[in-house]
Amino acid sequence: MAEPMQRPRRVAWGTLGPPRDPRARIIEAASHCLTTFGVERTSLTAIANQAGVSRQTIYKYFPTKEEIVIEAVRQEAAEASERMMAVAQKRSTAAGFVVELCVAAHFEFKHNPVIWPFFTELDRVDIRKRLLDSETIDMVKHFLEPILSYLPEKAPYLNEMTETFLRFHLSLLTYNSTVTETKSALRGYLRRVLVPALGLPADDRG
Repeated sequence: MAEPMQRPRRVAWGTLGPPRDPRARIIEAASHCLTTFGVERTSLTAIANQAGVSRQTIYKYFPTKEEIVIEAVRQEAAEASERMMAVAQKRSTAAGFVVELCVAAHFEFKHNPVIWPFFTELDRVDIRKRLLDSETIDMVKHFLEPILSYLPEKAPYLNEMTETFLRFHLSLLTYNSTVTETKSALRGYLRRVLVPALGLPADDRG
């Protein structure tokens, strides 16, 4: 009689427990350590212990801790982006899509202990310039392309809309106020301000 299949153990951020590939295990371990200890207290030794590998094995894949951290943040951001898009794409209008995307992104990033520490540097001029360069605009544009499924005529303006969206989003992440205290307050603000700024028709909260 066959033994019942055991379900994989779940670890940090709800992912299925330790991948077999050493590189993936190292990245997963880094995410766990960043969540538990923060960036400053996460060491190569801690990552190695969590991953169940030696420091020498880590060096085969990543020459520095910084490179592991960057990869862990990139992976967390990709997973967060999937969640954000899943929420936003449930809306029935372009305005509803944009509002929900911005709200989801704001609260995802604010409450993710792996991602958020890197947004605390947004007040630096050099960081802001990098976040508004052509490479970043192209990356963010990918998330706004669903607007064209609602309003195909907006295609010529998508780059401009992306930069406007990004400027709004960075500002909201940088400066706290009453409009960012709750999701409902933020939705109301975005409908009043961001939707017309992007040249989108108002909706009935679709």
